[in-house]
Amino acid sequence: MVAEVWSGMVQGIQGELVTIQADISEGLPVFGLTGHLSAEVKEAKERVRTALKNTGYHLPPRRVSVNLAPADVKKSGTRYDLAIAVGILTAMGLVPGSSVKGIIFLGELALDGELAPLTGVLAILRAALAAGCTVCAVPLHNVEEASLLPEMTVLGFANLREVVGYLNGKREIPAKKKPAERGKRKESGSSWTDLSEVRGQQMAKRALEIAVAGCHNLLLDGPPGSGKSMLASCAPGIMPPMSREEMIDATIAYSVRGMLKEGMSLVETRPFRAPSPSVTMAGMFGGGAEPKPGEVTLAHHGVLFLDEFPEFKRELIEMFRLVLEEHRITQVRSGKAVTFPADFIFIAAANPCPCGYYPDRRYCHCSLGQIQRYQSRLSGPILDRIDLFVRCDKISYEVMAGKPSGETSADVRERVRRVWEIQKERFLKSGTKFNGRMGTKEVERFCALDGDSRALLREVFDRLRLTGRSYTRILKVGRTIADLAGSPDVREEHLREALLFRRSENL
Repeated sequence: MVAEVWSGMVQGIQGELVTIQADISEGLPVFGLTGHLSAEVKEAKERVRTALKNTGYHLPPRRVSVNLAPADVKKSGTRYDLAIAVGILTAMGLVPGSSVKGIIFLGELALDGELAPLTGVLAILRAALAAGCTVCAVPLHNVEEASLLPEMTVLGFANLREVVGYLNGKREIPAKKKPAERGKRKESGSSWTDLSEVRGQQMAKRALEIAVAGCHNLLLDGPPGSGKSMLASCAPGIMPPMSREEMIDATIAYSVRGMLKEGMSLVETRPFRAPSPSVTMAGMFGGGAEPKPGEVTLAHHGVLFLDEFPEFKRELIEMFRLVLEEHRITQVRSGKAVTFPADFIFIAAANPCPCGYYPDRRYCHCSLGQIQRYQSRLSGPILDRIDLFVRCDKISYEVMAGKPSGETSADVRERVRRVWEIQKERFLKSGTKFNGRMGTKEVERFCALDGDSRALLREVFDRLRLTGRSYTRILKVGRTIADLAGSPDVREEHLREALLFRRSENL
């Protein structure tokens, strides 16, 4: 008799069901595993054999065959151990076949039969729910993560003996572990730098508000110590709180990457990722033999901040051409396409020259050639994908010595929240969410211009060397500025402010 048990795998950050088929037949005592397996999955037969022995079960002196289907998809990881063991016990008649129906089994077995924690559990269980499976058996360490899906009945076990006892009806249904008690949810900006702590830089603060309100890309230019990094760290604090669906999306990415620490089950605050210039291509965009999400996916629904942007590798910078347009990245491994989401607010910071002080020649001693080579590290196509450019000038002593002033993050967040609600209503019947993500037809519909506005853009089009892409981005930024002003139409004054944030000669 062939016994079938459900398990699961992760492709990128998407879960997929895997069927474990176990059969015991006459023949030489061989334990065989098939199904396009990686080395760690092939090693499962030793882990499972020893775990069964130390739990009190011995494989019969017959041919044991286990297949992981579908066979055309490569399986990696150690999450199949528990399902393989349960499948073998079912084929041996030691576990009733009816008791394993409708349950997905996930868990790595230690040699003594204990269950070790896994990564990617949430992604697999979401796929299981879509397939109609509503019960899962997972290690105790993963119960809190699995419990984030309220439709899923979660069974937590410490070892293989407990699993077998439950399936044979000798143990009561394990109590579903309750997630750790949480107090009243904090405001979105409570754990981030408050905007009122940033001294001066009123233009940059305004640009940051516009960028967050419409989900636009922002480049901060200026000398070292002018507050560019501090400004960027304020961005998550002026974003509205995450929805439940956004939290699940972020948690899945962190789970697959193995970044969920024990006691941390749900990512509740907007992600803020700030990788260093030494990050690899795989670290930034995901990849590897078993593709894992990179920084662009970990920043999904949040902020990706690249400080010292020109210092990143040239090929890495150029890869953002696609990411900033598509808001996702697709990789092909073994003929299979794996897509990672990458929808975030992009903020970059750059110095105008290698020393950082150009055009102030009191401090900058870089040659003209050095300055040009440094600035040319950011190509025209990359800069064309930036919506807002703003310079952060050096802060004076009077500003630094004075008391912090200006609006708090909470004040700005309330305005941003209202604009997000306006956009939600505007794009109710489409897949678009923000002004910065509008397509051509949506720009034509929602960014219609009057005569004065058209005359203004006609006047500056050649002078600013605008391209079709940058022209469209000015309209999108103008739409967001109009929303912040509560205006249903994009007027000339809104476009004038949008043009203030176009690129100057220095970056």
